[in-house]
Amino acid sequence: MEEIKFGKNKFPVVKVHLPFGESFVSILRLNRALMNMEGNYVSEEARLIDEKIFYFVEENQLKMSETKLVDLILSEI
Repeated sequence: MEEIKFGKNKFPVVKVHLPFGESFVSILRLNRALMNMEGNYVSEEARLIDEKIFYFVEENQLKMSETKLVDLILSEI
């Protein structure tokens, strides 16, 4: 599993193969770290990271098999 470093923290990220191409998935904790209370990015770096991540899931969901993770994502988009 790869990691993205943002601030002083590291966040897990995985690459999944969706019907429309490869995409990165990470955890909701990263998504919350990228945004302030008003829903704006906390920095330009945060915006760039967010644009690389297709979808955010709970930490335990990121540990699912790729097939199950893809099924989850496709059922929610």
